[in-house]
Amino acid sequence: MIINFLICLLLLSYLTLNTVIASVTVAVGKEQYIFTHSPRLIEILAPLANQKNWYWPGAVLFEVDVSQLEKTRQLLLNNLSILSKRYQSENPKLALSIEQLKMTITNWSLARRLPITIDYDLARIVAAANPQLPHGQFILELTERKNTLPVFGAVNKTIKVTHLAHSDVGMYITDQIRSDLANRDYLMLIQADGRTIKAPIAYWNKTHQEAMPGSQLFIPFSESLLQPEFAIINQQIMALALNRLQQ
Repeated sequence: MIINFLICLLLLSYLTLNTVIASVTVAVGKEQYIFTHSPRLIEILAPLANQKNWYWPGAVLFEVDVSQLEKTRQLLLNNLSILSKRYQSENPKLALSIEQLKMTITNWSLARRLPITIDYDLARIVAAANPQLPHGQFILELTERKNTLPVFGAVNKTIKVTHLAHSDVGMYITDQIRSDLANRDYLMLIQADGRTIKAPIAYWNKTHQEAMPGSQLFIPFSESLLQPEFAIINQQIMALALNRLQQ
């Protein structure tokens, strides 16, 4: 009897463990969807597709894997702290803008963005657009079309600007927005679909580049041989912004 009981207990433990391992959890806003198998994308999107008028080009699937991202965030915050202290006495306004950027990045919610196109209609008709999710925890970010764009980086203050249809990204940026440390030749455009574009905005190199609704505008720090740390800071900010949840 005791042996049979132990065997049953071990079997139950084994089944429970495998159920936990085999589960796929997808968080969508405040809701959680749990699968005991590896679902295809269409299974996740089907009950959600018609709830709202989703802006599919801006839909993103994230994996809850933040260990490396948090390391990058901490390194970046340390670098910004050093930069802020450098300007504390000679340019308090500049130091304040860096501290404000630190606060902005501290408040970002991060997860690893997956290179998957999220589109309900496409997933229904194209097999390649309907991948099977591996076991793990995921976050599906669905939003309606946004009418603002966040602007951050080497700016006096992180702001949101109104999205302008058919307008060049340079239209969003003024000297009042940029700090004294800003690169004035180009900005980094992170499109809502995950593409990153180095967009020229100076009078001598300007080319027309539009931002999708829900995109991000990163004003990089001006890099130079005298300030090589700015290149590292720019890379770190981009790495985090690409894996940032915007809900």
